[in-house]
Amino acid sequence: MNLRSIAIRMMVLTFVSTSVHGQSSSPTPPPELKKWDVWIGDWKLSGLAKDTPTGPEYKVNWHLHEHWILGGFFVQVDQTWKANNQELHSMEILSYDPVKKIHTVSGFSSDGWTWALTATFDKTTTTEEGVATGPDGAIVTSRIDWEFSSDGKALSGTQQSEQNGVRWTAFTVKGTKSKMMH
Repeated sequence: MNLRSIAIRMMVLTFVSTSVHGQSSSPTPPPELKKWDVWIGDWKLSGLAKDTPTGPEYKVNWHLHEHWILGGFFVQVDQTWKANNQELHSMEILSYDPVKKIHTVSGFSSDGWTWALTATFDKTTTTEEGVATGPDGAIVTSRIDWEFSSDGKALSGTQQSEQNGVRWTAFTVKGTKSKMMH
């Protein structure tokens, strides 16, 4: 082996060693993610909902199971929306974008709807704003205001939606957190 190949091997080993040691062995979630803690658990909500500005209002029972996943970097929300003798299932992933410094919600429903929301937190209030897209390409913008009780075990929520310039109240619900079920 000549001196040149030994020198190249030494440079490669030094680079590999530096790369491996430069990475954190156990990354930790940013502290901003703890703002989602108030949501962790099983929620039972009920109230009134309306899918379109001119559609009928109906009663809804909504169950949410929220838990930390992937080392505490994300929250997974499994939901069941029961109304009019039908049951919709949906999933959301709650996260924090450290570059944009925003909390995000990405949602997917069994009826083909998807949504992307940005969440803000202020004491006992969470506000989510964004856009939902239907399987047919329909676009609905919305704002959801959540208000938690001081002990974090009860909440109320109202969603205001807009489609084609027409606004309506999409839901008004209240509910409680029960013990976490796995």
